[in-house]
Amino acid sequence: MFVRLKPATRLYFDAAYAKGKDSFEKALDAAAYLDISLKPIRRQILRHEDWARSRSLWARIGYDHVFKSTDGVASPSEDRGILSLWAKRQIPGDFWLEGRARTDLRWISGDYSTRYRFRVEATREFAVQGHPVVPYFNVEWFYDTRYSGWARTLYQVGPEVTVSKRFRFEVYLARQETHLPSASVLSALGVVAKWYY
Repeated sequence: MFVRLKPATRLYFDAAYAKGKDSFEKALDAAAYLDISLKPIRRQILRHEDWARSRSLWARIGYDHVFKSTDGVASPSEDRGILSLWAKRQIPGDFWLEGRARTDLRWISGDYSTRYRFRVEATREFAVQGHPVVPYFNVEWFYDTRYSGWARTLYQVGPEVTVSKRFRFEVYLARQETHLPSASVLSALGVVAKWYY
């Protein structure tokens, strides 16, 4: 859920639930963020009703608490302080290229670590029966200080569909390749509902 405060700021509240298909692992993330639009280096005005799509440079500060359980037994929870920065630029063919740098300050069972995440995303907006549809593809790399290495790569593809001024949804396919501490691959189908106020 997004709540606009001023033209340059908004709040973002997120709750995400995940369940393994072939296991009894479950996870629930509850998070709150403040988004801040930053002054572009070059004075470029992007004309768009969408808050994020109309910014060429913006930041997010937030907190995330992760609850996990396996076979009905609670695993150690995780607390995250989150700092991130977005930048975007239009490229030929009416495509947009967006980069995001994010730092997760993590406390897992009281042990502190840092995870650095770098994502590149390509999007292009279309209109379908008067509604904006934005297909996207992104790749994200994760560096984890617990292992002193690149621990994960995440690929995600899907569309964001605007239903009304207040509601949008996404359907996506994701592939997560874990490299550290051991190798594994996870494929997932996800659905995201977004409310705007």
